[in-house]
Amino acid sequence: MMSTPAKYVVVKEQIKEWIRSGKVKPGEKIYSENELIKMFRVSRHTIRQAVGDLVHEGLLYREQGAGTFCAYPPEERTTSGPAVQESGKYIGVITTYISDYIFPSIIRGIESHVTSKGYSLILACTYNNIGKEARCLQSMLSRPIDGLIIAPTESST
Repeated sequence: MMSTPAKYVVVKEQIKEWIRSGKVKPGEKIYSENELIKMFRVSRHTIRQAVGDLVHEGLLYREQGAGTFCAYPPEERTTSGPAVQESGKYIGVITTYISDYIFPSIIRGIESHVTSKGYSLILACTYNNIGKEARCLQSMLSRPIDGLIIAPTESST
């Protein structure tokens, strides 16, 4: 028996096909989360997982307050503007929560500062889970990041 791929994999592969076929071109905004939710009839979590993977793979990039865009192929990347980043000009941020307490304003401040210096932000959330934190660290360290900011998971030990 063949297993059905996870929903986020289906979404991810479709977005990759849009990029390969030229339906979405470098620098162009992709559909919003809400549009993707309606289009694929899946949860917000599923869309965020698929898009997050594609951001981590370098096929998409996010601009805070503007949306998610198709990335330029590595050979076309320059430092001519904020939407077109050099390979390796990334700062990773690992935090326990993204939407709670003071984290949104901290992340906005970090993002504002790093983009003014020509960097892009790669964001990961641990939900205060030590195992997820370890996976986030491994993922970040496998990428071409120039720096890493960590709000560590709380431990009872």
